[in-house]
Amino acid sequence: MKKIFIPFVALAALASASSCQSMLDIPQKGVVAYEDFYQSDEDALAALVSMYANFLQQVAGTEGIDNPEQVILNYSADDILSAGGDRDDHAPFRFFDEFRYDVTNGTLKQMYQRYYYAIYHANLVISNFTTENRTGAEPKWKSKVVDQYVAEARVMRAYVHMMLALTWNCPPILDRIYEGDELPVNSESQEQVLKWVIDECEKAISSGVLPDRNGPTDKDNTARMNVGFARFVAGKAAMFMNDPATARKYLGDLINSGDYALVPSEDFWTNFHIAGDGSSEKIFEPNFLEDPAFTNNAWGSGAPIQRGRWMVANVFCWRTDHLASEPKVHAGFQGWNGGAVQEDFAKKFLEHDGNSPRRLACFLTGDEWLYEMEWNSDLNDASLEAKKSDPKRGINNTDGVFSHGTYFEWKHMVYINPPKILTHGKSYPSDNVSGLGAASNQKNFNVARYAEALLLYAEACIGSSDEAKGLAALQAVQERSGSGKISDKLTWEAVAEEKQYEMWFESCRFHDLVRWSKQGKVNLDQVFNKAYDKTKVPVCHDEFWIEGKPGYQKEHKLYVEYAPVTYVPFQVGKHEYLPFPFDFQVANPNLHNVLGWASAE
Repeated sequence: MKKIFIPFVALAALASASSCQSMLDIPQKGVVAYEDFYQSDEDALAALVSMYANFLQQVAGTEGIDNPEQVILNYSADDILSAGGDRDDHAPFRFFDEFRYDVTNGTLKQMYQRYYYAIYHANLVISNFTTENRTGAEPKWKSKVVDQYVAEARVMRAYVHMMLALTWNCPPILDRIYEGDELPVNSESQEQVLKWVIDECEKAISSGVLPDRNGPTDKDNTARMNVGFARFVAGKAAMFMNDPATARKYLGDLINSGDYALVPSEDFWTNFHIAGDGSSEKIFEPNFLEDPAFTNNAWGSGAPIQRGRWMVANVFCWRTDHLASEPKVHAGFQGWNGGAVQEDFAKKFLEHDGNSPRRLACFLTGDEWLYEMEWNSDLNDASLEAKKSDPKRGINNTDGVFSHGTYFEWKHMVYINPPKILTHGKSYPSDNVSGLGAASNQKNFNVARYAEALLLYAEACIGSSDEAKGLAALQAVQERSGSGKISDKLTWEAVAEEKQYEMWFESCRFHDLVRWSKQGKVNLDQVFNKAYDKTKVPVCHDEFWIEGKPGYQKEHKLYVEYAPVTYVPFQVGKHEYLPFPFDFQVANPNLHNVLGWASAE
């Protein structure tokens, strides 16, 4: 298939009144003028492929060492701490943990810009193969195949608009390609965007041509826009509109389709690793892709672009230069100490789940980390007493591990060697399968999984005639967790608590807290400012390496000290949503902030 070079097309669709050129990443056979393109099924497929590749590179990919969506939405939550080497490390996205960001923050800009890049590429399909363009002009080509591609683009565009609305409240709705003399305007409200999202998903579903998953074993259709994902997006959008009846309709149809199933308890951890790519639980996840012809010139290496989370693998790994040896789970690459589980939440999670497969897949206790995980040591099969004085394990840097209590997150770590504490002797593939190097996270990027759909449905059923169905959905997640805690009644408290455990570090928590606060169920001042002292963070040390401590050179024992950080109190009426990036406001005077950010403007 040919590589298409799209000429100069106005990119006001990025809500910035700028423009760009777009390269469709397909092997090149020639250059085609814009007016001669979009005239065949092959052209439509080329545009669709570009849409998926762009989503993978922009939304699911990496900017520098971070994936903007992952760090912003997760670090803004109350149960995750940014880490790094010290309080100044990883500063651009640490600011979201401490609510110190402003309109000039680079990570903020990248997240916003990349969402609109994704919308632009979806609109290339829609505006050129339907009448949804500036003049209402008829497309140059129509076919049943093109109708399918348009439906797929419609769902992707709807999903990205939903994420923009949940994050920025009233972003511009871009329902077609904008040209250079057009400036988008804010939507009237978040509700307007979400209603439009639901309508778009319904158009795609009712078209009858949107791909559908062919049962829980169908891996192929997890990597493209499909009926199940459209139902998921519509149902989630409805919940954020406080319209549980509509959410029940779409999420109920998804559940009743029989196309999805929770993976077994012992395989919960695979949801976040290559071993679980395309599993029965995945509703949508774009495929990891490496294109040898498309080199990573930005880093000057000439290496192939990895459309995954390049160097996020380093970020979401323990601080390896502070450890006595290299844990075998991530042998071969350096960790920079990214997201850390917040101490109080870890204690609560541990008390609730105990040694459940779910909890073990999320984080380890200090003793599990020291003695049940394999280190680069000759004593991995030795007695516990021998391990306690093993100089090849523990934290040997006297500065400790910053922003960590005695709990060690590894939910999103790249498993070069899947750990025995999770695999229990079964064979699973490594997370590094393409030979690209350990620093590339090569698993598919999680966008939606079935457990979230079940929990949204359970919440939507509270107080309705479908409560029994909602309780069954909640219980399915609880039973799979292995916690042993099964609710006998459907309540918001039970659903909210289960969702925090199940979806921890999956970009859900912050949005949910804001939604629940608008419904009067959560006090954000209490959650963010009073639940624990955010002006200081834990620093984990190991007595074995600290001269003067009782365990010095005798026995490993982890302990915590606290270091000050600069925390700006969460301001209710402001920090629920992000501000529009400064550069985009300068380029587009129609773009205005809302709530507390508007007064700051």
